[in-house]
Amino acid sequence: MAVEYLDMVNQIVAAEHSAKALAEEGRQRQEQLRSGLEREAADLREEYMQRARHRVELVEQTEQAGAEETIAQLDEKQRQAMKRVEAVYEKNRDKWVDTLFSMIVGVQP
Repeated sequence: MAVEYLDMVNQIVAAEHSAKALAEEGRQRQEQLRSGLEREAADLREEYMQRARHRVELVEQTEQAGAEETIAQLDEKQRQAMKRVEAVYEKNRDKWVDTLFSMIVGVQP
């Protein structure tokens, strides 16, 4: 009977050791999974940020190109307007000078 009792105690102790080993293995596996998930989440976050930075860069380039085109159009409009002003000035310069002179001096042309 003492041998049976001792065998039972040994089996219980062995089962406890086995349970502790399984629990430790489960804890380690859980830690590995958590660590792996954290790495994967960090990788996904970095990949998302890289894509977002790339999209922002593309938008900036598109906006810059649009702004440069608009500036070029406005510069051309200004150049054309100045050309028209200069043409009107050349056409009417003598008349305007005579008119201003007459207004200043008080003599009618």
